[in-house]
Amino acid sequence: MIRSTILIVLVFFPCHFLAANTESIISKIQNNWNEIQTMSGEFSQLDSNGNLETGKFFFSKPYLSKFIYKNKKEDIVTNESLLRIVDKEGFQIDSYAIGGNIIKKLLSNNLDIKKEFEINFIEENEKSYKIGVISKNSNSMSEIVLTFNKTTTELKKWEISDEMGNKTVLEFTKIKKNIFISENLFDVRYQNN
Repeated sequence: MIRSTILIVLVFFPCHFLAANTESIISKIQNNWNEIQTMSGEFSQLDSNGNLETGKFFFSKPYLSKFIYKNKKEDIVTNESLLRIVDKEGFQIDSYAIGGNIIKKLLSNNLDIKKEFEINFIEENEKSYKIGVISKNSNSMSEIVLTFNKTTTELKKWEISDEMGNKTVLEFTKIKKNIFISENLFDVRYQNN
C-alpha cells in the first residue's frame, strides 16, 4: 500500500510541478508583455532561403508595427487589418489582409496567451523561456516560437513557420520599451493615379 502511494506521488507529482511551472512562466511573460505599450530596437531577419536582413523595428499597441530594412528598397508597416509593403518614402507598394494573424494578436492591448493561442510547448533554460504557439480561431496553421530573456522577460526572438514550412526568424536587440513613438511613423502614403 505504501509503495503504491509513493509510486502514485512520484508519477503524478512531476506533471503537477511542470503544469504549475508552465502557468508561472506564462503569467510572467504575459504580465511583462502587457506592461509594454511601445517598443523599438534593432532586428536581424533570416528567411527560409537563408537571406539575412537587418534594420530597425517599432511597435505601438494596439496593432501598429514598422520594420525598416537597412539594405532593402521596401519596409513593412502593419495595422489592425493590413500588412503593407511600402517604399522608403512610405508609399504603398502592396498590402495583405492580416485576419487572425499571430502578430496582430501579439500587438493587441491586453494579450491573454491561453485564450488566444494553443500552446505546443514551453521550454526553460538558464537564459531564456521559449514558447511555441498556434493561433486559436484562425484559418492559418502558422506556428510561432517566441524566446524571452529569463531575467528581464524581454522578447528576444520570434520564429514564424507558415503552412508551407517556410520559416522566418527575427532576433531583437537594443530594445527600448515604453518610449514615445509618433503615430506618424506608421502612416502610409498612396500614389495619385
